[in-house]
Amino acid sequence: MKMRFKLEVLLLCLTAVAVTGCGHRLAVAQAKTPSAHIVPIPQSMAVASGELRISAAAVDADAAAANAGRALDELLTSLSIGGKGPAATPIRLQLINDPALGEEGYRLVVDDAIDLSAQTDTGLLHAVQSLRQLLPVKPQADYRLPRVVITDVPAYRWRGISLDVARSFLPVEYLEKHIDRMALFKLNRLHLHLTDDQGWRIKIKRYPKLVEIGGASAVKGGRAGYYTQAELKHLVAYAQARGVTIVPEIDMPGHVQAALASYNELACEDVSNLSAYSGVEVGFSVFCLKKPEVVYPFVRNVLEEVAAIFPSAEIHIGGDEIKHPLYADFIARIAAMVDAMGRTAIVWEEGSVAEMKPNVLLQLWNDGYAIDAAVAKGHRLILSPCSYLYIDHGNYKGQPGADWCRGDGVPLKRVYSFDPAPFKSAVGIEAALWTEYVHSDAAADDRLWPRLAAVAELAWSPAGQRGYAGFVQRMGALRPQLDAMGIHYHAEPDLDWADAKDAH
Repeated sequence: MKMRFKLEVLLLCLTAVAVTGCGHRLAVAQAKTPSAHIVPIPQSMAVASGELRISAAAVDADAAAANAGRALDELLTSLSIGGKGPAATPIRLQLINDPALGEEGYRLVVDDAIDLSAQTDTGLLHAVQSLRQLLPVKPQADYRLPRVVITDVPAYRWRGISLDVARSFLPVEYLEKHIDRMALFKLNRLHLHLTDDQGWRIKIKRYPKLVEIGGASAVKGGRAGYYTQAELKHLVAYAQARGVTIVPEIDMPGHVQAALASYNELACEDVSNLSAYSGVEVGFSVFCLKKPEVVYPFVRNVLEEVAAIFPSAEIHIGGDEIKHPLYADFIARIAAMVDAMGRTAIVWEEGSVAEMKPNVLLQLWNDGYAIDAAVAKGHRLILSPCSYLYIDHGNYKGQPGADWCRGDGVPLKRVYSFDPAPFKSAVGIEAALWTEYVHSDAAADDRLWPRLAAVAELAWSPAGQRGYAGFVQRMGALRPQLDAMGIHYHAEPDLDWADAKDAH
């Protein structure tokens, strides 16, 4: 019962060749049994013949699975699937004791009833999202579901996207929508790049000028703005209810022009450029590390307020694109500071030169960076190699925007071709959307989707199940899900979405 769906389709094809041709036979098979299009592809999925028809549901939900119960109720309500009538289909949402499922795994069985089971509320949330993908997006008189048995566990615990809200601001309303979209594809880490040269987006009560001055600037053509602490706490709770952890990043000791413009004392006395910045160059700003009595108390005070807002186990401290004789010492001290707060530091790969506890995570963004020595010390990796996962780069060669890492852009097929297997110490995969050239919600959507769905499959699905042809088929079929969520996705030709420009 663990036959892969793509293998089943291949066998149908081979059997049909001797009769009337593969295309005709598949059309007949699909007419008999509803399709099971799920992204990311499950660890194990067996599709049986026949179907389950459902027009009403009798839900039995474990009260301890509050978030999954809410998600299931929202799904059924959106499809006008009520709970009345003698023919109501049983839908059972159950917490079970099965260590093999881990913290996020689940089972979904569609037979004469629908059974969703997991060890945790989060696992059940993922089960509900798979059920969502099996159903249409618009209300109907009744619904046809394939009879299917799914057992699913993620390959990696870290499945993320980094959003740069510092260079160009993204409003709370957009982030809420984005979290919902992440949840549909079982992504579970939203890394917010909250500070950079062009803007400071998080209100720090002890230093109000950070948002009064730093929050009022942006990259040329981008949006300024900032988040209050109440807004960020709301986002944290909103994300947690959908199985997503928000990880904050305060980038330092470089990428700090917005902070220097707000509090000039953070710069050395010989620094004359203390204005807000709207360009796209990097590597020119730095805290004055020769003034530890000024810089370190500032950093500590900022991080203490950050930690009070974000309950994530990790806090990202940046550390990229800076050369300074005191750089390694700074990174070591700030990583220790984060550790003393009961959190784990994340630092961009360059921070591997610092002496840190081995639990500090390193985020790898340069494809060929020599990281082996740091891995040998025990550091785990978050994989974000720019030529595969920097999706601020074009969906195709020549699309206006970033091209510094890969001149040919980072097309969907390129994203999907990334192989994380050689990185044995990886905890997961994270794409990155930088916003030097992404200045609107629609532009962000165009860069994120459908490429982020490919990232989700790389991070969730085992290598033996993945294949680009199968992904294209399944993702193409899920276009109505993206439409229903109002996503201004890229008109991806591999998915036959060439008409998307007209639709949007």
